[in-house]
Parts: sequence; C-alpha cells; structure tokens
Amino acid sequence: MKTLIILCTLIFSQGLFALELKVGDILLQPLSCWSCSLIEAQERSIYSHVAMVIETHPEVKVAEALGKVRTLSLTEYNARTEKGSRLSVRRLRRDDAVEFLENHKIEFKKYYEESFSGLDYDHDFLWNNLDQNGFEKLYCSEFISKMYLGFLKIEIPIKRMKFDVNRDEWIKYFRGNPPDGEWGNSPATFEKSDLFYEVGEL
Repeated sequence: MKTLIILCTLIFSQGLFALELKVGDILLQPLSCWSCSLIEAQERSIYSHVAMVIETHPEVKVAEALGKVRTLSLTEYNARTEKGSRLSVRRLRRDDAVEFLENHKIEFKKYYEESFSGLDYDHDFLWNNLDQNGFEKLYCSEFISKMYLGFLKIEIPIKRMKFDVNRDEWIKYFRGNPPDGEWGNSPATFEKSDLFYEVGEL
C-alpha cells in the first residue's frame, strides 16, 4: 500500500496524472478571496491568478508572484485552487519557443533565480513599480509576461487597465483612487491571448 501511495505521488508530481507539463507552461488558477473575486469580475474571467512551470523533474515546481516571487511544488500550488474548480494549463503556440525552453531548462531556471526570485509582490498592480531599495515589485501576470519577454523576447500585449466593475470595492482595495488607465494585464490576458492554447486541465 505504501509503495502504491509513493508511486501515485510521483506520477502526479511529474505532471503525468492528467497531462505532461513542460517548462514555460502557465497555470491559470481560480482562487477564492475578496480581491480575487474583484479581479475575476473586472476581467470577466474565472481566473484570478497565474503561475509558470519552472521545473518538471524530479518533481513539478512552479514560480509565482504572490507575497513574493517564489517557487513551490505543483501540489502546493494546486491545493489553493478554488473548490470545485481546476487549473487551466496554457502553452505557447510557437513550437520553436517551446522547443527552445525544453533545450534550455537550466538557463531558464537560472534566469528566473537571478532576475526574479525573491522580488516583492506588487499590491498596487503597477507595471513599473519599485520598492524602497529600487528593486522591481511584480504582480502575478506581470511577472509571467516579463519572464517571457526577458528570456524568449516574446512580448505579451498589455492594455490600459480599468477598475470600474465593483468600483466601491476597488476604492477600498486601493485605499483611494484606483490606477485607472495605467498599463498592465491580468491572468485573463493569457486566457484570451492567441499566443497560447489550452493543453488541458489539472
């Protein structure tokens, strides 16, 4: 019985339980929280968070911007998914980019660790926002976009952000006027972008 449990854990951790994950895949996640519901309503999407697969062996690990830019296991990440919902796995349509990531996994992880890991989360949702020491602060979808741009030179389109759905709640969130019209994106950007396709769900 113990052997069976270990085997099942290994299968899931390697991304083979439902599908085979690749480095660079993104995981769109529905979350249950107050600010999450605001993001989902504003963007007309069920997804309020996004992370990226940064490692697949010996276990699947993902990188996210939440609290800080950090790495965690797929199991830990998926445990937060809203009850009754599933993660959506999205992959770049460009086969050459997917293949490049497959062939440069070590360099990709090193780029992440040297350029992003440990940076603070940006609660203000500003595209170019620095902390008191001059280091960039990042929110989840901004982090993913800048990873793609920096390593693959693939630019994910950004837009002028709006905070007009549930306006009073947004004012509470920002403790004042929301940053209307500032450039940015959201997890829904990846859901709706033609640059990606859905591989499956977890």
